[in-house]
Amino acid sequence: MISTLKLEPIILAEDGANTPPPLPRWKQPTVTKHELEWADILTVDLSLFETCKEVLVNVVRTALQRDGFFYVTGHGIPQEMIERQFDIGQHVFDGVSQDEKGAYVAQMATQGSYMGYKLKQYWALSNGVRDRVELYNFYQNNFYPLNRHPAPVRPYVGEAHAFLEVLRQAVFRRVLSLIDAVLELPTGYLWLMHENEHGKKSNDYLRYMMYDPLLTEEATKTNGVMLNGHTDFGTITTLLSQPITALQVLMPDGVWRYVKHKEGAMVINIGDQLSFKSGVLLKGTMHRVVCPPPDQMGLRRLGVFHFARFLDGTRLDLFPSKKVQEEGHTVFEGEIPTSDEWGSQRIKSYGVGNFVKNQEYDTETINGVVVSC
Repeated sequence: MISTLKLEPIILAEDGANTPPPLPRWKQPTVTKHELEWADILTVDLSLFETCKEVLVNVVRTALQRDGFFYVTGHGIPQEMIERQFDIGQHVFDGVSQDEKGAYVAQMATQGSYMGYKLKQYWALSNGVRDRVELYNFYQNNFYPLNRHPAPVRPYVGEAHAFLEVLRQAVFRRVLSLIDAVLELPTGYLWLMHENEHGKKSNDYLRYMMYDPLLTEEATKTNGVMLNGHTDFGTITTLLSQPITALQVLMPDGVWRYVKHKEGAMVINIGDQLSFKSGVLLKGTMHRVVCPPPDQMGLRRLGVFHFARFLDGTRLDLFPSKKVQEEGHTVFEGEIPTSDEWGSQRIKSYGVGNFVKNQEYDTETINGVVVSC
């Protein structure tokens, strides 16, 4: 059992010798004092993984069939390591000039890749308003060479890379093991679909994401929505919980409810790829980001994420387990896409494609499947 994990600052400046320059500390915002309609999301305490695994399996089963979201606590990652990631994330946006960001823009429309920056006002929201979101992605298999990244970011690439590996081992791998049991798959089955016996890893990405506040007139036009309702594209998303209250989940009763901040916790949700292969026994839940409550209005919202995906070339057909084969249903009629084909197509079209507009969220048809965008 992983109880305590420590990561020393990694010396990976461009010349491989200099200590990374000190960074401004991320000032954690104060949590909201407003009473809001909170989502009733279950908690998985990974400190019980070795001793009470079956209890955790039952919690995950309920959470993923009901909500598609749950908290993870007891993961063993020190709070100072988590806070360091917010320091680095803040620097990725505030320590790099706009011109240099422009030289490292992700090729989303042409290659379906998030590697690099997504700049503000790329995605359409509603009524002519475009987003005020910046993001920067490190792809797991493309952290190096360092010249893939802007010069101010390069001294911290090693820490970002090492943190992703810590997150994968301390949280992701154990969560996958619990989901193996839920789907009645052999222990370790899902992990081998993300990192095989030869050491080949799926091309997950670590994301830093900064939301600047919408202007008052923009918020009016979007009904306060900063990022439209959507499901995630991959297998599992891990979000480091942060204090700005803005994430909402569409709960089973059709009501959007807020995800409450839990200090040091991770927020886990299922993406398209895992939902499809489970025959939709596992729920890829709609979520969105809205303007914060009045006592946090005007603050920037910084997020740190791990987006996992299956190994490239994985067909999105049903898992071979008896439970999935008997209780799940086939998602795709005709040609079945692979994990990388699905991810690439969704990146290319998200926020810029031809959508059917709905009141709560948009929809798009990809490979014959209607997806929420």
